[in-house]
Amino acid sequence: MLRSLMAVQKIIMNDRHCFELYGYDIMIDDRLKPWLLEVNASPSLTSDTAADHALKVGMLDDMCSVVDMEKRLSGFEERVGGFDLIFQGGPVRRRRP
Repeated sequence: MLRSLMAVQKIIMNDRHCFELYGYDIMIDDRLKPWLLEVNASPSLTSDTAADHALKVGMLDDMCSVVDMEKRLSGFEERVGGFDLIFQGGPVRRRRP
């Protein structure tokens, strides 16, 4: 997923006053290897089941944590809303267990 964003980082809108939500369609094969099928710039947020609804509500909650409209974050967090942050063209270093 990181590489898909890095591949288009020069054409992604970079505006501090707005954001985009991308949807990734991934297939897992019989060896548990993930395959990226497509990236959606405007993913559907409708849901047909309780599980799908819970998943999308959780994702939207995480997204709002990342956007930080209430200005609660310092800007130095490495992980927010269940997401690893990306900045300056590269991934944030991961903590070793």
